[in-house]
Amino acid sequence: MRSEDSFIPIYYRLEKYLRDQILSGALRPGDLVAPESQLAQQFGASRMTVRQALSRLVFDGLVVRHRGRGTFVAQPRLEHTYIFPSFEEEMQARGARTSHKLLDMRAVRAEGKVAESLGIPEGTPITMLQRQRLVDGQVVGYELRYLPKRIGEALTQDEIHSQPMVRAVMRILGKTHTRLSLRVSSSVVRREEAKILETKVGTPVLVREHIWYVEPDGPVQYGKSIFRGDRYQMCLEFTSVPPAP
Repeated sequence: MRSEDSFIPIYYRLEKYLRDQILSGALRPGDLVAPESQLAQQFGASRMTVRQALSRLVFDGLVVRHRGRGTFVAQPRLEHTYIFPSFEEEMQARGARTSHKLLDMRAVRAEGKVAESLGIPEGTPITMLQRQRLVDGQVVGYELRYLPKRIGEALTQDEIHSQPMVRAVMRILGKTHTRLSLRVSSSVVRREEAKILETKVGTPVLVREHIWYVEPDGPVQYGKSIFRGDRYQMCLEFTSVPPAP
């Protein structure tokens, strides 16, 4: 050990070693990370210190731990960096194949938050659409869409089963949304969601709620997307400098 390394906590040196192995490609997604006992012996650390380092890597989405099986290098999270265009359009631009699986579609009556978000009286007939969202055949989340009746009834079967709603609504209205209200929060998978997301109850998820506006029509969709925390992340950049004319 170099003399300067003696001032660096062991858990940090272990974390950096494994992080560098993953980011360099020496350890690839799906690879088994060395057992805790081996890492403890290699770094002269306690098992608690090893677990602390691994927990930090779990938090960053670089590894995943399976009880009784060990720690594995995680699949990279899908990174969504733009609000416009849509998530599907950004993934397709990166060469990924996106698709949807219809779970439910029916006429309902707007109540509570849905009615408020769409700016309509409670009890107004609307269309509810629920679909899985997949990237390269793997489930990354699911979506709930609440649409005014005139838009829901104008959707084609292809749009219902396989197209992003951005594209479908743009076709129906003849224009795209001009404003987006977005709220992002964290949660955990509930029992009824676990089967849809193909994951375990209690695992982290990222919840995106949004309202689309088309001027001067007003709100044209209220939606909620629930993404698996191990497969999705949002990375947005803001600036206080106004864009050049």
